Amino acid sequence: MHQVPEKLRDVRVVDPDQVCDATAVLADTEQVQHAAAVLDALGDVNRLSILLALHHAGDLCVSDLAFAVGMSDSAVSHALRLLRAHGMVLASREGRLVRYRVTGALTERLLDVVSVGVVGEVALHAHGHAADS
Repeated sequence: MHQVPEKLRDVRVVDPDQVCDATAVLADTEQVQHAAAVLDALGDVNRLSILLALHHAGDLCVSDLAFAVGMSDSAVSHALRLLRAHGMVLASREGRLVRYRVTGALTERLLDVVSVGVVGEVALHAHGHAADS
């Protein structure tokens, strides 16, 4: 059982323990803001495609990544700048070549979840089409 904070003692709440649990998870506003930024970045189909490609293939350079996701090099570079700014990808230089990879535990976990959904949907549709033949 939780100690009910002073600020809740004068407020009418139905379940103070659950309110304490809810406010505890929101206490680190910086982490909540980071999670929101990651989810926002994942909400764009192009950025999500780039992240999924990197998540499954590992390190890729811009031109290989652009080919894999069907985008121009400049569009991929633009998306990667945003993803780097949010700490979702890292770049490593090998001479003139720059390779990108997914970074961050939250990003990796979310991509694992999305990947399971995508692979499951692809398998489901492939199985459905095979049954229709």
